Amino acid sequence: MDNTDNISLKKAFLKILLIFLVWRGALFLFDFIGMSYTFERTNNSNKDYQAYPQKERYFLDGWFRWDSGWYKRIAERGYYIEGHQSDVAFFPLFPYLSRYLGYIVGSHFLAGFLISNFSTLFAIFFMYLIALSMTDEERAKRAVILLLLFPASFFLSAYYTEGLFLLTITGSTYFFLRKNYFLSGIFGMAAMLTRSTGIILFIAFGLYLFYQLIRKREKFSFSMLFLLLIPSGLIVFMLMLKFQVGDPFAFSKFQAGWGRHFVFPLFTPFIELYRVNWSFPRDDVNIQKFMEAVTSLFFLVIALIMILKKYHPVLSMLVLFGVLMPLSTGKVMSMIRFATVLFPAFYYLSDLCEDRRIERFIIFMFAFFLAIFNLRFLNWFWAG
Repeated sequence: MDNTDNISLKKAFLKILLIFLVWRGALFLFDFIGMSYTFERTNNSNKDYQAYPQKERYFLDGWFRWDSGWYKRIAERGYYIEGHQSDVAFFPLFPYLSRYLGYIVGSHFLAGFLISNFSTLFAIFFMYLIALSMTDEERAKRAVILLLLFPASFFLSAYYTEGLFLLTITGSTYFFLRKNYFLSGIFGMAAMLTRSTGIILFIAFGLYLFYQLIRKREKFSFSMLFLLLIPSGLIVFMLMLKFQVGDPFAFSKFQAGWGRHFVFPLFTPFIELYRVNWSFPRDDVNIQKFMEAVTSLFFLVIALIMILKKYHPVLSMLVLFGVLMPLSTGKVMSMIRFATVLFPAFYYLSDLCEDRRIERFIIFMFAFFLAIFNLRFLNWFWAG
């Protein structure tokens, strides 16, 4: 890479840094004000810890909710099997990085918060670079902003895996498209160690290369075998479970604790919509299930449109498989959160926003629901 390329990358990073500081800073300001006017859920049996119990640090404590407790347990003691739900269902990279960085910054809580936010910054940088290779700068920036405005994008800053996972899949995709299969495999392996859905990278990359090879559009290179690093991340996790709990398949077996089991994925959102009480009583579980099912169908439609409009096949497949894999568990639970990391979908939404009326509508709807879901999460209500 010559000096001109380095300068261009620096300029691109500074633009993304400014976008991150403005949009994430605005969210943090809203949260700080919002939490001053709202109150935490009471009689909360899920609250078995506080990251920052001090009253003056309540804003910071708000980023450690729900599944954060599972990552807390892994960071503090490793994997154990207890009851019908267990931390073995959660992949290791985020909590272990939080543990070891925590030795430096003072706590795994602060470490995880920093990991999530810095990961998000570099993830949207990779996302921006991928977009620039296909479209103009305005659309690339708008795609990044739409992702940061997405209703569940606050998870990218929480003590959750979303920020780190977004970094690993954007990094892996960026280097794959540049045919740097070694770095793509390294990032992909990290994705596989972060979330089970990291396997969609291997499926999408493998199918794309297979098609290119049989159509003789590319010649086989041994460097392509570095992509096998991606599924090797799962093998590493299984070895960890074998050593710590005695069962390398425990991560799969304990999904049943959350009512997950294999079904044909396209049935799932319709079955869940059928179960919705359409009278909409004051029931957050009821409305949440409705929102999750609608989100699933929304991103499925985006994936199909991307295929029809001939977006890069890898990008289309990442969205499609990124929706189908969680739906194959028979639940739409957390689909709003899972959809946040399906970054190629926001390229299509950015293109759609060339119509300013559509742009204003999407930005309003995203910002509106982001505010609602984020405040719910900070105050210990389920938000995905």
